[in-house]
Amino acid sequence: MKTRGRPDKNDEDGRARLVLAARRCFTTAPYSQVTTRMLAQEAGVDAALIRYYFENKEGLYKAMFMEVTGEVIAGIEQAIDQDRAFDVEDVFHIFYDVIKQSPSFPILMFKEIVLEQGICREYLIDTLQNSRKPFFFSMLAQFKQQGLIKEELDDRLLILNLMGLLIFPWYMREGMAKAMGIEFDDEQLAKMATHNANMFKYGCFKEREKHED
Repeated sequence: MKTRGRPDKNDEDGRARLVLAARRCFTTAPYSQVTTRMLAQEAGVDAALIRYYFENKEGLYKAMFMEVTGEVIAGIEQAIDQDRAFDVEDVFHIFYDVIKQSPSFPILMFKEIVLEQGICREYLIDTLQNSRKPFFFSMLAQFKQQGLIKEELDDRLLILNLMGLLIFPWYMREGMAKAMGIEFDDEQLAKMATHNANMFKYGCFKEREKHED
């Protein structure tokens, strides 16, 4: 007999489906308008799984943010572990590949952290500060150890530059499509990843690295 509130063997992927459902629902509707029933229906699972895995809607909402940022970091770590040389361009391709699944996610995070229009600003700031920021500083340190980045540059400002090139295009996605005909399809995203990576390199890498390609 199934214990109430616990997933059965057919619901083993229920958590992952709920997170995907959260990405779809919370990026297309205000938090207050998204219900647990809506999330469960979108995921195709029993609403009891929300209580089991996340306690409540807010818990699922927070988990969604950590899952998306975690996917980016996991992808970068996997690329670093490969035999070929890791390039900063990989960061852009990985980030865009993750975000294209939920194109409005960066805007949602902007509303939460910058505009304070959400429900967990302090949680996100604290969690990202403790679990995500160290990874990117470590990545920059590796580039510096390899002699790629100019030593005189401030790591904090480098992170700011990197985040701007990664995230800002997504804020302007609809406007860029209307004004310039730039669609965020796979081909355009690949071009944008290479272009923005080169912008970062030309500003932050040593002269000998700029012309290697």
